[in-house]
Order: sequence, then structure tokens, then C-alpha cells
Amino acid sequence: MTSNSNHNFYRHFFAVLGGVFASIAAGFLMQLILHRVFQIDLFSRSSIHSGDTAKTLFGFGIWLFASSLVGGLACITIAGKNDVSHIIISSLVVLALYFFISGGGILKDGSFASWSILLAIPFGYFTGEWLGSRNAK
Repeated sequence: MTSNSNHNFYRHFFAVLGGVFASIAAGFLMQLILHRVFQIDLFSRSSIHSGDTAKTLFGFGIWLFASSLVGGLACITIAGKNDVSHIIISSLVVLALYFFISGGGILKDGSFASWSILLAIPFGYFTGEWLGSRNAK
């Protein structure tokens, strides 16, 4: 491996890692905002299985999209170029973390809305990388 390929590997690795960590940090902040402003407690067992699922699903969609958007912006800032592989890898890592930590609680009812809000993660990353690449040019 040449020195340039090592540099590229580390830049791509840290772009994905930075994007994931930025997404996690933004997720924590978004959770606080949703809880305090909109009174949506995303991780309360009663909110996931209550009759107020529209409010909960909306909260999850906003939470996942906004945190992924920040992750995409961080990823493009570190990588310095728009690359679809960053979007794919970061989205898969965040999805895996989401399922691991939450146990897939939002998907227990199996509804179309529950599954469709998971698209907020790759859509958020794509939008963040797209916005970041537009501003970099």
C-alpha cells in the first residue's frame, strides 16, 4: 500500500466513523428536544405500544432524519467529497446500532408506517451529504 492509499483509507474510515458519532450525538440532542418541546418520549415502553402511535411515529421519523442529516454533513465534511459508499456504510451502521440498542421496538407492530420511517436514516444521510457537497463547491 502506498502512503496515498493509506491516507485515503483513513480519511474514508474516519468520515464514516465521524458521521456515525455525529448522528448519535444529534440523536441524543433531538431526543431531548422532542421530549421537552413536543412531549414525545421515544423510548418509553408505553409510547411505543400506546394508541398515540401517529405522534410516536412522527417523532421517530423526525428523530431519525435529523440525526442522520447531521451524520451525513459530518461525513462529507471529513471525506471532502460526495461518495455513495459513505451513505451506504454509515446508514447500515446506524441502522444496526438502532436495532441493537432498541431491540427493534418500533417495528413490533409490523405496520407500513413503522417500516417506512426507517427510510429516514438513508434519506437523512443522502440529504446531508448532498447539502454538504453543494456547499463545498
